[in-house]
Amino acid sequence: MIESLPRSPSRGGSSGPSPGARRVGVVGPVGQDDFADNIVYCLPDLGVHPVALGPAVPAVRVRRLGAVTRVAASASDRPDRYFQRRIVERAERENLDLVLSVDGRLLPATVRALRRRGIRVCLWFPDAVVNLGRQHMLMGDYDRLFFKDPLLSRRLADVLGLPTWYLPEACNPARHRPPVVAEQEPYVVFVGNTYGARVRLIHRLLDAGTQVRIFGAPIPRWLRDPRLTACHTGRYITGAEKAAVFRGALAVVNALHPAEMESVNCRLFEATACGGTVLCERRTHLAELFTEDREILGFTDFDELTAHLKACAADRSAARALGDAASLRSHRDHTYQRRLAVLLGVML
Repeated sequence: MIESLPRSPSRGGSSGPSPGARRVGVVGPVGQDDFADNIVYCLPDLGVHPVALGPAVPAVRVRRLGAVTRVAASASDRPDRYFQRRIVERAERENLDLVLSVDGRLLPATVRALRRRGIRVCLWFPDAVVNLGRQHMLMGDYDRLFFKDPLLSRRLADVLGLPTWYLPEACNPARHRPPVVAEQEPYVVFVGNTYGARVRLIHRLLDAGTQVRIFGAPIPRWLRDPRLTACHTGRYITGAEKAAVFRGALAVVNALHPAEMESVNCRLFEATACGGTVLCERRTHLAELFTEDREILGFTDFDELTAHLKACAADRSAARALGDAASLRSHRDHTYQRRLAVLLGVML
């Protein structure tokens, strides 16, 4: 169960960090509504001065150049070490108390370099186990490793003796909130990346006569087919547009990646915070986060999912009331401010 902590004020009611505030550097991409971006946005509500340190490795926007870069990185970590030297230098220059990385690509040597300078270092890993990559975080001598998957956290502590902590993802109450007005739409929505398991489920829903809309990055070429392409809006949504999509949909289907062992994803917290009617695939700790049939609808198999969808279509008022309750729960218990209060309490 998530620790119960005093509710932090929203950005609008906070005066921000004081001149003597703790200084926390955040490593990770800070595009609009990215994980690191929301952390940087919400830290001032806790009286902390945030410093965005950027990603652990440089972003490569040209596809062919990206492939060349990946091949070079597989042969040597020298380019990444050179790039991360700047992170260490800036952390020292900014006189940081803590570096919070959400990027698993931070090299063990970089973590050690930060700690030698008296800076505490932790990782809050937001991905499923399939994205552990080279597992640099397991060799980096972090002060603490925060994982959203409790099973992964237990295994790494029990077998490897690592200082792990279970910490789910969250919503940003200033960004993820119900819009004043949202048109009721007849379709269910999927928001995020498109991968094999999600495609298979969408095909089954289409075969069952369900109207589907997909929002997010373009479909990978090898997964494209006419039916799937017809469902994809071609839009990557953030902010008010995302909130309107979540709130207006018949239902937000949160079918989790197969590699989510006992964990849930950020979409659960964002969609509920926006007042969406969320149908979430069950995981072990889901019941600790939301109350089924009052705040969300859980499903274990396809028949249960389609039964929920029929019920939502038959009574849109009841479905919207579910979203109202879910939004209140997320804004009360599952904000970045609450999660960061736990993290900072452990680290500082």
